[in-house]
Amino acid sequence: MKKIENQEIVEQYIKSGTILYETTLDGNYKKGNKEYFKLLKLYKFLEKNIDIAKQTLPVLLNHKNVKVRTIAASHCLTLKICEKEAETVLIDIANDEKNGIFAFNAEMTLKVWKEGNLKIH
Repeated sequence: MKKIENQEIVEQYIKSGTILYETTLDGNYKKGNKEYFKLLKLYKFLEKNIDIAKQTLPVLLNHKNVKVRTIAASHCLTLKICEKEAETVLIDIANDEKNGIFAFNAEMTLKVWKEGNLKIH
């Protein structure tokens, strides 16, 4: 992966999270899958550049889009950064019924993480 700026990482997470939010609701799985693989590539970069992950992912934990927050929180948990904050974000999402399917996703992410089985692949 070419050199990437922190702001580009944040912007790509927001773009991909927004698209994944929309495709979850409208069922456009092909578009969602394509976007997921962009995020996976970015995650793999952050996995090898943990200092950059520490600078970028926490910013996303407060984003207005529930999917962006969920993705950032799950990536924080697997990278073992800002774990308490990420857990709190997922608990808040899971406990807010207005989040619908995204609340369930946050709940399952927490469950799998607590079992020690959360992986990004």
